[in-house]
Amino acid sequence: PVFLEELAREIGFIKRKRKFSGSDLATICIWISQRVASDPLVRLCSRLHAVTGTLLSPEGLNKRLNTKAVLFLQHIFSLLLQQKICEQTQISNQLFSYFKRIRILDATVFQVPNALENVYPGSGGCAQKAGIKIQLEYDLHSGQFLNFQIGPGKNN
Repeated sequence: PVFLEELAREIGFIKRKRKFSGSDLATICIWISQRVASDPLVRLCSRLHAVTGTLLSPEGLNKRLNTKAVLFLQHIFSLLLQQKICEQTQISNQLFSYFKRIRILDATVFQVPNALENVYPGSGGCAQKAGIKIQLEYDLHSGQFLNFQIGPGKNN
């Protein structure tokens, strides 16, 4: 939690000590809600209070779900991804001295309900008319996301 608070301050998500912390945001988005994007704010606040004891109104939570919160969560994800990759691939530090960038590019396509075919047309595989493609590019050397795209599943 201390690390999360320092990171939240460094990014500007938290400017002064408050009842809602960087750790609380991580708790909501990572641990207590698998549907954070669709759960009502009242439910998220209720779960946060039950798990951490932090009492926050839905309006207060809504104000805190801003671009700084997104940046904070991106940093957490980036740090965890970098830690996991380095832990499993054993890339030596010498390798980083030879290259300015080590880029990882990956994409995945998944099916969504056919009702979304006008917004996200699919490739037609498995008789699905709708699909979404997510493409992510990550620089392992700097720990930065270089590109993130969401589009129709039919795009190559």
